[in-house]
Amino acid sequence: MLKKLKNIQTPLKIFISLGILALLFFKLDTTEVTKVAKDINFVFWLPAIALTLAQFFLLSLRWNILINIGQNRMTYFESLQVTLASFLANTLFIATITGIAVKIALALQYGASVFKAVFATGIDRFMTFFALVIFSALFLPALSNYLDADIYKSTAIYIGLFLFLIVVLTPLMIALFIKKAPKLGLSKGHLNSGIRYITILTSNRKTLIKLISISLAAQLFFFLAIYTLGLGAGVSLSILQMMTVVPIITLIASLPISIGGWGIREGAFVYGLSLLGVPMEQAFLVSIQTGLISMLTIILAGIPVMLNEKNLSVAKTCLSKK
Repeated sequence: MLKKLKNIQTPLKIFISLGILALLFFKLDTTEVTKVAKDINFVFWLPAIALTLAQFFLLSLRWNILINIGQNRMTYFESLQVTLASFLANTLFIATITGIAVKIALALQYGASVFKAVFATGIDRFMTFFALVIFSALFLPALSNYLDADIYKSTAIYIGLFLFLIVVLTPLMIALFIKKAPKLGLSKGHLNSGIRYITILTSNRKTLIKLISISLAAQLFFFLAIYTLGLGAGVSLSILQMMTVVPIITLIASLPISIGGWGIREGAFVYGLSLLGVPMEQAFLVSIQTGLISMLTIILAGIPVMLNEKNLSVAKTCLSKK
């Protein structure tokens, strides 16, 4: 059943991405798209790439902290290679699970336990979701100036639910796991290792603050990269105006229902930026540039990863098992 679900998942993602892109293409004025594309100042790609690279460096630092909790396993450079290998897999291959599998497999190769590898990867992804929700909530009040009352109410409810999930429900579930886990009939070795990892992570306030700060800063760099690309495309909005919609756009694009966010991201950009008076054609090209810059940055930064035989062999093993 699970295998059938995986076989259906990839074609469905392709259909969603291509379907949304096709719908947008028919709604766009191709003449205007061509005109805006010709006027793009590609000099802005340089700071955008630098900002995206800064995001990857911070995400690598976050992974380094997570995987080294309890016992050092990786240097920062090794963590950078693992993070880039994961992003590289997601960029070159259409299944999001590939990047997760590569990161877990590489963590195991560096001596981490199965529980630690899985849990660290899960927390790593959760912290990105956390940062996006926090930014979305912070700028949500300003969004009320642009949205219809009913749509704003629905958006506020969804963001509120996400906020409740990450701020209240998740900590309660972790506390309950730590309390109840010893009573479960599971392998004591793995269980004790897991409880120890969670306990160290949740009891160290300094580490938690560091992880949260890194996650927020990493996303902020990405938002600034999008703003920079907007300037290059002639979008005349302030950074504060862009921040009213960009976090929610990124949150929507991060949903694992398309190929690397393609299609979903473009639709969200066109709708979100149109609320601020940006023409569809400009918004569409900002989104396309965001996707291309992300791919280009990952590929450029991933060259050292591809030259690392250990990471490359593990990545190939993970991909061959898909």
